[in-house]
Amino acid sequence: MQKNYLVTLLTSLLVIGACSNKTTTSNSTKQQIRYRIQAGANKGGITENTNLKLVEGASIDAYSGATRTGINVGARAIIPLKRNSIETGLDYMHNNQTFTYSDVTNGYEGTRKVNLSQIMLPVTYSIPLFRKRLEGGLFQVKLGYLAQINIYGIKSSNATLRKYSTKSFTNGFTVGISSTPITLGSGLKLGFYIDGYRGTQAYEDFYNRSEFETAGTSFMKYGIILEF
Repeated sequence: MQKNYLVTLLTSLLVIGACSNKTTTSNSTKQQIRYRIQAGANKGGITENTNLKLVEGASIDAYSGATRTGINVGARAIIPLKRNSIETGLDYMHNNQTFTYSDVTNGYEGTRKVNLSQIMLPVTYSIPLFRKRLEGGLFQVKLGYLAQINIYGIKSSNATLRKYSTKSFTNGFTVGISSTPITLGSGLKLGFYIDGYRGTQAYEDFYNRSEFETAGTSFMKYGIILEF
């Protein structure tokens, strides 16, 4: 079902792109598809459960998670849609997380290190702001859908850390803001982006169960854009 949804989404996107391209060539030389490459840092990935009151017999320090700052790169296409646009592309994000277990009552002790790489497909509706100051808007506010393919590397320090499960596909809602105010010449522009995301659960164990509301996926990422 998820695969069928992605196929439908990509097909719709191609139709939108074709229609927008026809509008571009026939009505206005300004309405052209723009391309961006971007790179930066991020915080996030697996969002762990922080409410240990939901776990039977667990003390307040029985389980905790820590996430290192990771890296992300991406390539985007900005497809005109009347006064606004559709932004899509392909992103890669990597981060390392450490889950620490110190729960004698339930028999979980040790650490579990998660090396997580995510290939991501965002599809967002982009609204330019302050058009009079800069063609295409001084800022672009974006909101929409993001799909993730998850690739894991997991190492546990103790055999008492019993079973866990992971999901290779997650998805959810994304919002962001971007700007390319610096003109470099030859059609190149330089700017920045800030993106946030919240989505479905990728990792499950005794402390991160599907019925717990806080468990899921999320990130905040930011960096530099080169537009051409």
